[in-house]
Amino acid sequence: MTGRTETPPAGHDRASEARRLIDSMEHAKSIGEGHFSALGMLINDASLCADEAALVAVQDGLQWLHRAHYLDKANLDPDQREERGRILGLIDVAHWALRRLPSGLQLGLQPGGHAARFLQSVASHPGMNNQQLADALGTDATEVSRVGRKLLSAGVVWRRKEWRHNAWDITPRGREYLERAGLLTEAPHHEGSPDTPPPPPTRRPDLA
Repeated sequence: MTGRTETPPAGHDRASEARRLIDSMEHAKSIGEGHFSALGMLINDASLCADEAALVAVQDGLQWLHRAHYLDKANLDPDQREERGRILGLIDVAHWALRRLPSGLQLGLQPGGHAARFLQSVASHPGMNNQQLADALGTDATEVSRVGRKLLSAGVVWRRKEWRHNAWDITPRGREYLERAGLLTEAPHHEGSPDTPPPPPTRRPDLA
């Protein structure tokens, strides 16, 4: 069995794929590198897309597998001890991925709040800097930095350095969160040359 990055076939969501992989691990004579690679990529994809159901399926399935086959077993051979260690590692990764989901961080976005409008701005105009965001939100750079740190810790935005300024982009998890909250209203704006910063978005009347 080999790791895969492609989208699961129609009718197979990530949670179903996670359960199928763990069932395969349970019945395998030895758990191969392909199993761990496939699960690792699935956790990564689920984390980026805020797929809570898939992460829960991974965490619950691996915890069950560990209890059933590795917990309190004193006669494990070296390969089995390595398998146990890698399973525990993946459980930890799934656990922290769940903790970093917007729901786990209690990232409640009020439609008129700075956090929601910050996300909407960078979703519509990727690459905005602190001053452009401050102008768009009607606040100052200090508040933009505070809100940005909160969103960055939730994994819903990326921050990169462009010359002397920060440039902000939305992550796939952030876009998914906006969609679920019904706040994603505009397509990304990519007009102008790469060296020209995007203009601040027009403030929506209902968010004023």
